[in-house]
Amino acid sequence: MSLAGEGSPSSTPALADKSSDVSLAGGPISRVTLAPGGWRSFFALDLLDNRHASLHGLRVLAIVSVLQYHVTAIYTQEAGIKLDSRWAESSMTIFFGMDLFFFLSGFLIGAILLRSIEVEKRQNVRRFYLRRVFRTFPSYYVVLTFLALTMTLSAAQHHNLLYEYTYTTNYTSLRRHDVVMFWGWSLALEEQFYLTVPLFLFALSRLRSDRARAVLLALVWVSALVVRLWYYRAHRPFTDLQLYDQIYFRTKTRFDPLVAGIFLAFIQHRWREPIGRWLSHPKHRAMVALPTLACLWFLVDPTIAGEGNLQVAHLFLWGTVTSLFYVGTLLLVLHGHGWIPAFLSAPIFRRIATLGYGVYLVHIPIADHVLVPIAKRLQAQHASMLWVWPASVAALVVLSLALAYALHVFVEKPSLRVRDRLAA
Repeated sequence: MSLAGEGSPSSTPALADKSSDVSLAGGPISRVTLAPGGWRSFFALDLLDNRHASLHGLRVLAIVSVLQYHVTAIYTQEAGIKLDSRWAESSMTIFFGMDLFFFLSGFLIGAILLRSIEVEKRQNVRRFYLRRVFRTFPSYYVVLTFLALTMTLSAAQHHNLLYEYTYTTNYTSLRRHDVVMFWGWSLALEEQFYLTVPLFLFALSRLRSDRARAVLLALVWVSALVVRLWYYRAHRPFTDLQLYDQIYFRTKTRFDPLVAGIFLAFIQHRWREPIGRWLSHPKHRAMVALPTLACLWFLVDPTIAGEGNLQVAHLFLWGTVTSLFYVGTLLLVLHGHGWIPAFLSAPIFRRIATLGYGVYLVHIPIADHVLVPIAKRLQAQHASMLWVWPASVAALVVLSLALAYALHVFVEKPSLRVRDRLAA
């Protein structure tokens, strides 16, 4: 995310001033402000902006993919719950939902800021950071503080709380007994990246041509792969776990999906209509779909690069291939008119996506303290994991949505009201 939902730029300066901002893992978000209406309004969802309705469905797919991955990882690697090995392996091949959060965050924050620059002829950095802080910080700090106060903390967790409260979790140990919210790494990565976004867009605005801006974005995007390859060559050999720990979580090696999202926002902003006309031809859509599917194939089966090359393959998969996959996917979805964009635009997905950030914040504690004890009891009774696993994922989605709704009503919405007054 970020994992918090994001929205598109407003079409007028007045609307732009009233929009709210994100991001997971995984950025600013434009929201619809509900009119006062007593208790009914108080408990209503403050829904995400609906200009890119199909992106809500993609965000929900990202949420489900991350939750199912964590259920499998927690059950098999921590709780000792036995799943079918082939089923577990298949579940954990879908590891790239987090990069979809990153990509969507980059795309939506890029769209908002590019539109703001075009309409207002400048960036309002103060408003940008106010919106960012009031959108993401309150719920995160509420959950982190609650867990820190209710858990029995190890010495390492006490020591590393400073990292967690300063959004630098991804630069400390993410082992269970070393941090309170190990899943906060993605939120930390996004916040660190967003410190650079206004400066990044200022640099783009100083260039004289759209071609130069596109080239700069492409160079910054590919630089993440260069850093990963350099780091690997300079510090090898790695065990698989060391490689994952040192490269997958660090901002300096994982910013490319965010930059790719900004790149797509830029080309959409400049050439949306020509791109739409070009993609209206079935042959051209196939030209985008085929390499996109090839990226998906590589993501779910990296062994096609050879068993001996898996570590190097992951350097490409952790950002480069996911970026290309999501660029192609979003181009087809944003410029599509078939049943897939229509399905992804279903109103229910907008409601779920609105709660997505809260779902991400609370889903691990729910899995630990609710699902794992029940699954262990069912395993002791020899229940079939063929239904326990999907039931666990479904229960995690429902329970996380319920708790995320409480966070939305009692933390997010009041924070957004304060932000709107300060950022006006």
